[in-house]
Amino acid sequence: MELSVVFTLLTFVGLSTAASWGYEDNGASKWADTYSTCGQNSQSPINIETFDATLQASLGNMTLTGYDTPVALTIKNNGHTAQVDVTGNQYISNGGLSEQYKLAQFHFHWGSDDTKGSEHQLNSNAYPMEVHFVHYKNSLGSLGNSVSVKDGLAVLGFMFEISDSDNANYADLISKLANITAYNTSNLVSLTNTALMNFIPSNPTNFFRYSGSLTTPSCNEVVVWTVFTETIKISQTQMATFRTLMSSETDANNQQYNIKDNFRPVQPLHSRTVYSNFYSSSATAAYITVYTGLLSLILSTILSY
Repeated sequence: MELSVVFTLLTFVGLSTAASWGYEDNGASKWADTYSTCGQNSQSPINIETFDATLQASLGNMTLTGYDTPVALTIKNNGHTAQVDVTGNQYISNGGLSEQYKLAQFHFHWGSDDTKGSEHQLNSNAYPMEVHFVHYKNSLGSLGNSVSVKDGLAVLGFMFEISDSDNANYADLISKLANITAYNTSNLVSLTNTALMNFIPSNPTNFFRYSGSLTTPSCNEVVVWTVFTETIKISQTQMATFRTLMSSETDANNQQYNIKDNFRPVQPLHSRTVYSNFYSSSATAAYITVYTGLLSLILSTILSY
């Protein structure tokens, strides 16, 4: 989850302006050398083993408020991703959250090809892209006030799947990527006023929940993660357009890279528990397999007498 793209890292957590980070040359593996919090034990993203998730029916469904109202949006290239800033009153609540959280922005993580790109994985399967909707505790008043508070942030993660046809709901956003190809945080391009429900699955219901961190430095462990099972469809052509954006990172010849593989590898779960608000089909299938095997064993034992 890209948070340094909203304000500078200095504004957020008082880090030295000399500190930097990136994805090229296996960069994510080196973050902990500069940002010690990136080496702690509740880091994100993770691989979610769906059959190991603990059902917590009390989570119920999440309430999205203001997501169905068209809102003014701007998009920019912050050097690590395409970020959409939101000016409006969109909130999430319920779904096991302690209080109401307000939306600040959403951004994307993608791969250099369609076999990878998502930060989270489900049963070790990666998706070509993942979008993060970043919310902060409304009672804390701002994103900056929330990045150092436990559970200060709540992020919704949605995976993308390749489709044979374009996703019309993303047509305007993707067409505007041509206007932010270069890395320039001050180049804010307006999108058509759009209801945010257009950018997510039509009825997002089933999700996994765990406590984790920002997925970019300084990796603060302040995030309530909600990763949905429902996916967003996108064509290969649309997906390829994201890869045309230029990074803030440069090679030995001071040439900028394309933004690609801007995802952090999955991190160890350690002692954390992943919860779900639904019966996982994988878990159900595993249960049926075990039950069927046990039943066959019992019947064969009875018939042998």
